[in-house]
Amino acid sequence: MRQNRMILLAAVSLLISGGLLFAGGNQEAPKEGSTPDKIEITFTHVFSGARGEVMKGIVDRFNASQDRIVVSQRDVPGWYGGLLEQLQTLAVGKQLPEVTIMSLSESTTMRSQLGAVSMQHYIDHDGYNLDPFIPRMLDLGRDAATGEQFALPFAVSTPLIFVNRDLLRAKGIDAPVQPETWAQIREWAKTVSDPAAGINGIGFQLDFDTWQFQILLDSFGGQMADVATRKVLFNKEAGQRVMDFWLGMMLKDGSFPNITGSEAADNFINGKLGIIVATTGNLRSFTENAQFDLGVLELPTWDDLERKNPRRIAGGGSNIFILPSTPEKQEAAWEFVKFALNEESMKAITEGMGYMTARKVMADPDGPMADYMAKYPDSLRAYDMIDDLVNWYNWPRQGARITQTLLDNIIAAFNEQKSGKEALDDAANATMQILGW
Repeated sequence: MRQNRMILLAAVSLLISGGLLFAGGNQEAPKEGSTPDKIEITFTHVFSGARGEVMKGIVDRFNASQDRIVVSQRDVPGWYGGLLEQLQTLAVGKQLPEVTIMSLSESTTMRSQLGAVSMQHYIDHDGYNLDPFIPRMLDLGRDAATGEQFALPFAVSTPLIFVNRDLLRAKGIDAPVQPETWAQIREWAKTVSDPAAGINGIGFQLDFDTWQFQILLDSFGGQMADVATRKVLFNKEAGQRVMDFWLGMMLKDGSFPNITGSEAADNFINGKLGIIVATTGNLRSFTENAQFDLGVLELPTWDDLERKNPRRIAGGGSNIFILPSTPEKQEAAWEFVKFALNEESMKAITEGMGYMTARKVMADPDGPMADYMAKYPDSLRAYDMIDDLVNWYNWPRQGARITQTLLDNIIAAFNEQKSGKEALDDAANATMQILGW
C-alpha cells in the first residue's frame, strides 16, 4: 500500500513539474521561454497584411512597456464572421482568448452567448476617464437601458462617397458640391456612366454584410425589426425603396454593375468607376493609389427631394471586449485594453488603417494627428457626420445567420433571380423562422 502511494505521489509530481496539470479550462500551457510569474493573455482580431502589422505594433509596444503581462496576438481569417465562428468554437472548450475585437453588429452575441465581461467594473475601479472619448462612439458599446459600458470603441468607420472628379467634371458635374439627396447620387451615376468607354457610374461595398442596406433603410425612415412586437420590418416600404434604388441603377440605368465590393474598389482606383460608396478604411488606399483628382464627400443629408427623413448612419467597425477568464487574466486584459486605446495606439490605427478613432483629440486638426490630417484632409469628413451615428442593428440571436440570409436574398435580386420585393419578403420570412417569432 505504501509503495502504491509513493508511485501515485511521484506521478502527480511529474505532471505538475511537466506543466501538464492546469486549473481552469481557459488557462494555456506556458509558452517556451516564458517566465512563470508573467501573466500571458491572447488578443484576437481580423486584420492581416499591413493592417495586421499595426495590431502587432500595438501588442509589441505594450509588451515592451512593462514586464508583468505578455500579450500574444492572432489574426483570424474570414473577417468578423470567421472570428465569431472561431470564438463560438473556442467557448465550447473554455479556450477563449482574453481580449478580442468584434463587429459592432455582434455586441448582443458577445454579451449573451460568449459572456463578455463588462468593462464598467474596471472603469469604476480605476476611475478611468471617459471624457476624452467622443460620446457618440462610447454609445456603440453602452447598454442603452442601463448606461453600462460593456465594451469600448476600437476602430470605427462610416461610409463615405468617393468620386473621380475628372470623370464627373467631364460630364458637367460639379463634384466638390456636397449631394443633398440619394436621388442626386443616382443622377450623377447615370450621367457619368459610359459603357462604350468601359466606365461605370457607381459601386457599393455591400457584398459581405448588410451595413449599407441598414444605412439606406434608416435614412429612408425604416428599421430592421421591432423586438418588442416580434416583427421583422426591413421588408416594409422603406426596405423596398432601398431595393428599388439599387435595382433601378443596376437594371434600368445601367450605372451600377453587379460586381463585388473588392472589384468595385479596384475599378475605382483604375479610373473605371465614377463613384463608390465605401468605408472610411479605404481613404488612405484610394488617396495614395488613385491617378486622378479624388473627391471625398459625406453621405447625402436627406433621403429625397421632399426631405422627409434625415440621414442615419450605422456605425461600422469594432468594439474591443474582455472575455471570461481568471480574475488575474481579466485584470491583465483590462491593462492591455487601456493601452490599445491610448493616443499612440489610436494614432497608429488611423494612420495605418484609415479607421476613425474614438478620442476627441485625434479629430483635432491641431492635435496629435495634425500631420496626417494635413496629408489626408478628407479624413475629417467622417467626423463631420458623427452626430448622425446610430447603432448597427443587433439581432437578439443568430445575427450572423440572419445577416447572411438577408445578404443572399439581396444578391439573388441583383442576379435577377428574384424581384426586390420577393427578396426582402423571403429574407423576412426566414428571419422570423430563425428567431421563432
